[in-house]
Amino acid sequence: MSRVALVAVLLAAPAAGAAQSTTSEMLDRAVRYHAELDVERELVILRQIVSPNSPFIVTQAQRGLAYKYLGAALVVRGQADSGILYFRAAIERDPFTDLEPQKFTPKELAAFGEAKRLTFAVGVRPVTPDTLDPRTERLTFTVLSTHAAALRVELRATGASAALPLYAADNDGPRELQWDGLLGDGRLAPPGRYELLVTGQSRLNQRGDSTRLYFSLEHDHLPLEDTLPALRPDELLPEQQPPGLARGALLKGFGLTAAALLIPRLLANGDVEGGGRTLAAGMAGAASAAGVAGFVYRQRHREIPANVAANGRRRADRATANASILQRNGERLAETRLVIGPAAGVGP
Repeated sequence: MSRVALVAVLLAAPAAGAAQSTTSEMLDRAVRYHAELDVERELVILRQIVSPNSPFIVTQAQRGLAYKYLGAALVVRGQADSGILYFRAAIERDPFTDLEPQKFTPKELAAFGEAKRLTFAVGVRPVTPDTLDPRTERLTFTVLSTHAAALRVELRATGASAALPLYAADNDGPRELQWDGLLGDGRLAPPGRYELLVTGQSRLNQRGDSTRLYFSLEHDHLPLEDTLPALRPDELLPEQQPPGLARGALLKGFGLTAAALLIPRLLANGDVEGGGRTLAAGMAGAASAAGVAGFVYRQRHREIPANVAANGRRRADRATANASILQRNGERLAETRLVIGPAAGVGP
């Protein structure tokens, strides 16, 4: 940004604030003049505020208030039809616009009632940031129809197809609706962005109107614990003998067999040759049979019972710990509080 542009922005900021303050001050003077029945001076100020050529910044709320007092001032002046038109303009900008009986005359109230009869609109007040315990507290929505209407109010997560109906009946004026934070299936509403859709059809002129309110919902609870992961192989004892152990028993038997058969040849003694060969053959057969039997036994009984029992205890301890964690997490979730606030951005 250039230095000249920066200076222009800095100079404009205080001016905007001053203009905003001036509008508020002008409205305050107009309201005071109305209470004093000084209608002429009141009208000068109000017409300046709503004029397209006004040098002041005027918010929508301030414009609506100006239309409201313009309508009242014109009714007092005897221009009821014009007053009703301004009342209708105020209602269209804010359906919650109303006249306080202690501040306005019966004539003004009657004209305003006619404006509400001619103007159909539905409205909903914005939510204020709050934290609620869904077990004992409720979120209150204030909706409104300007006159008798068939009103329907539905709540849904943004983008969801299913909606939770909160109200579906006749209505006239403001109505408070309460929501316990639960969905239609009884589950606590998950965190996210929600919309409240208000639709209505006038019982007087069959006109329809609708409006949406967007708000955010978050969960507030104690931090949840992570369950213990599955035991890794290096955290468990080996539960079976290695396959080489059975092969070793077989090879050992074959080795003894070979040794038994070689002994007579190594001795080469005629006195022992005949009997030695017979003895050696028996020993070789016994060694071979023992080796085969050892191989078969170890193949069929590879489990290590002590290690199997120790691993079972470790798995059971993990399952018990996880069950306790899940129970504590469930207790914390049962105490979840709902954090409500206006939704960021603008809905479709």
